[in-house]
Amino acid sequence: MDENNGGNGGVLIGFLAGAVVGAVVGLLLAPASGAETRRRLRDAADKLGEEGRRRVDDARTFAGERADDLKEAFRAGRDAYQQSRAAHQPERGPESGS
Repeated sequence: MDENNGGNGGVLIGFLAGAVVGAVVGLLLAPASGAETRRRLRDAADKLGEEGRRRVDDARTFAGERADDLKEAFRAGRDAYQQSRAAHQPERGPESGS
């Protein structure tokens, strides 16, 4: 099994944090009026928000697909167990009292 599946959230958070810090520093150091700087910050925040929403949607879709796979595997295992158990149980007659 891949041991890095759980680490993707940390990479995403690190990426987004780095993007925010880079955008803010770049905007604050660039020569522009206050109104222009605020507009740039707002545009950058909008873009980051859209990217974050897209990634969250992708993660939900991925998790939903994996949940469906796990449910199906569980059902198949349960069915196989029940069939195996039924095949190996002795027949009980009416005299057993059960």
